[in-house]
Amino acid sequence: MEREKVKKILLYCRDIDGAIKYNAKVIKDYEDAYYSAGGGGTLDGMPKSKYKTSSPTEAVALNVPDFVRGEIAALQERNERLAKLKAAILQEINQLSLPQKNVLYDFYIRGLQWVQISARIHYSPTQCKKIRNRGLDSLAKHFTINPLIQNFNYPN
Repeated sequence: MEREKVKKILLYCRDIDGAIKYNAKVIKDYEDAYYSAGGGGTLDGMPKSKYKTSSPTEAVALNVPDFVRGEIAALQERNERLAKLKAAILQEINQLSLPQKNVLYDFYIRGLQWVQISARIHYSPTQCKKIRNRGLDSLAKHFTINPLIQNFNYPN
């Protein structure tokens, strides 16, 4: 795997939490719009006529369009895949030496600048860049072996 692809994967890892939060908001909006509407308003304690749904919960569930159920399931599955991907990336970073781990995590995941990283780990910025390059080369080997990271569909 090339260094540039490793960089893109690490930068994408920074955005995974935001994507999961966004998908969770969309799921919540769908649930608010379709699952809670009409549930409590029709409950008056009196029996209803024959051949109609007797439970307000059943009535709400029957009124949810199929595309909404499918969209919610797809978003939940996407969130699970994203969480597994982030865990796999962090696990691969964790296998590096401590300086490489610190530099790559701080630069790509936390978004710190070279001056901040060098002050934090007590190396010069130039040395930090060399450590980063060695870490990217090591990660390229690790990412190639990991099927989840290798086969994930990354956005452009």
